[in-house]
Amino acid sequence: LAQRMGAELVEGSDLMVTEDDCVYMKTIAGLERVDVIYRRIDDLFLDPEVFHPDSTLGVPGLMRAWRAGNVALANAPGAGVADDKVVYAFVPAIIKYYLGEEPLIPNVETFLCYDDVQRQHVLE
Repeated sequence: LAQRMGAELVEGSDLMVTEDDCVYMKTIAGLERVDVIYRRIDDLFLDPEVFHPDSTLGVPGLMRAWRAGNVALANAPGAGVADDKVVYAFVPAIIKYYLGEEPLIPNVETFLCYDDVQRQHVLE
């Protein structure tokens, strides 16, 4: 999926924050500046300088770089509501609305239990 989107798929150890408070990705050609991150780890493991000092998942200095405005976090700490599973049900419609195209990868059938008909199906 990352390749299809043209995005880099990295883990915390692939990134570093230098004294200029910018985030860099380690590549075989050297460091490459990172402008935007969509993270997939919990807030508390994001940056060992700020949260759990023993975390090996996050990137030391990431919060410093974010506060300095040198990197954007597409799903910023505390914004977990945007990752709420109910949003998943609306992703195909969001893609159609904003991009005017069909999703490249179909969703797993997802039911909204606030809807009487869908809730009844789930309960059955």
